Amino acid sequence: MSRFFNTTGPCDAGRHYMLPPTVRLPSVTRLVERDQYFVIHAARQTGKTTAVRAFAEALRAQGTVAVHATLEASQGEEEVEAAEARWISAILSAARSLPATEQPPAAPAAPPGHRFATLLEAWANALQPRRLVLFLDEADVVTGPALVNLLRQLRSGFHNRPARFPASVALVGMRDLRDYLARAKDGAMVNPGSPFNIKAESITLRNFTQAEVADLYGQHAADTGQHFTPEAVARAYHWSRGQPFLVNKLAGTCVDEIVSDPSVPVRAEHIDAAKDAMVLSRTTHLHNLAARLDEPRVAAVISRVLGGDDDVPGGDDLDYCIDLGLLDPVARPASIANPLYREVVARELALRAQDNLVLPRAPWKRVDGTLDAPVLVHTFLDWWRENSAFALRNTPDGYHEATVLLAFMAFLQKVINGGGQVYREFAAGTGRVDLCVEIAGQRTAIELKRVRPGRESPERVLREGQAQLLGYLDTLGLREGWLLVFDLRPGLSWDERMWAREVEIDGRLLHFRGA
Repeated sequence: MSRFFNTTGPCDAGRHYMLPPTVRLPSVTRLVERDQYFVIHAARQTGKTTAVRAFAEALRAQGTVAVHATLEASQGEEEVEAAEARWISAILSAARSLPATEQPPAAPAAPPGHRFATLLEAWANALQPRRLVLFLDEADVVTGPALVNLLRQLRSGFHNRPARFPASVALVGMRDLRDYLARAKDGAMVNPGSPFNIKAESITLRNFTQAEVADLYGQHAADTGQHFTPEAVARAYHWSRGQPFLVNKLAGTCVDEIVSDPSVPVRAEHIDAAKDAMVLSRTTHLHNLAARLDEPRVAAVISRVLGGDDDVPGGDDLDYCIDLGLLDPVARPASIANPLYREVVARELALRAQDNLVLPRAPWKRVDGTLDAPVLVHTFLDWWRENSAFALRNTPDGYHEATVLLAFMAFLQKVINGGGQVYREFAAGTGRVDLCVEIAGQRTAIELKRVRPGRESPERVLREGQAQLLGYLDTLGLREGWLLVFDLRPGLSWDERMWAREVEIDGRLLHFRGA
């Protein structure tokens, strides 16, 4: 069977194109060698399971008894005795692949809430002088009293390692331990020093670099003769920023559906077509990502990132969005993790607004198929004047401060449904949303800004907007653009809000509109 780009489940080097899975977690070796307990956390479909299975296999080759087991079966089971039975079953099932001499012995009888630790202690004793290492996957699905009990049982044997307890244990999941432990017991905060103060580190799985994307795609070329052009590799990295699922899905869609003839190289436009297909089909990965937008703590962060606000909540909510994979882990101010996710987030929220709003129709396309930007802008502003209150009432929960941004993006989505693209740029701290509408080869730059009550003056917003629009036009190589300023201060009449101005600066024509 020929290899392929895998997007479902762990990778297998014999069946899938893949990179060495342990390279992106270099500190695991050090932590295991030092007999430490630690957390590995990263978003879904980033290669966590593939990596920890590879580590377990490498450790076994070195003489260590290493097991990868998943705690997924105990999801939602907060009652300790029932959850504990599932943990034990998971360990016994995972250990069946080991030689008979390495499998767990029958554990001594123990009361509920102590049986898991008793099994691990008996197993470690039986293996002496060899070390036992556990990778407990999907650990963050364990909740409530069951989670507290699991961690306390691991802590209870920690000081007896490596002779009478696992030498090293890794808890693997989407979120860092501090997040899923925070309210694990009766809705109250758990003392951060207990029950798992034995954790040495929390580490995460980095994305692929552009060079690694080229290496991965090069494996397909070596197997089939079908090359990805350098521009295609760069484009895939642009959309994905190296997120492993996206990297594989973009390539797989290209070679399986768009360019199935291996004699034809994959080019940048094929990657763009694969991106469009992913967004429109709402693959399970992207659907799950979009579903997170409904969570109040996610909405509190994403709504402000979407609006370019500089008051994005920090702390646990920000970290939670990073752990989910929605936000770039290193970018400050906060920004969506990659351009493809940015399009999914904006499109998803705009579509929800569109579902609740009756948006206007107008002849904004010229006879030659290009966009009549003045008609588009004026049609929307007239509609906004009449429907802003209704739009606010029908904005998705948690996103009311971004109502006008979502309404305009929903409007644009309706405009380009007959053919075209909307490219969106937004990140916290910028105070702006940059949009580029491309129809029939013509590009139109539109920038959105808001005057928010008590936060900024109209003069400052207009001054910043002018400078930002000029920079955006330079980026796009355009000579003309639009700045829409929405004044959200209460008590103003529509005649005061709505104004128009044209400015020419260094040969660039700027259209300013207020609303």
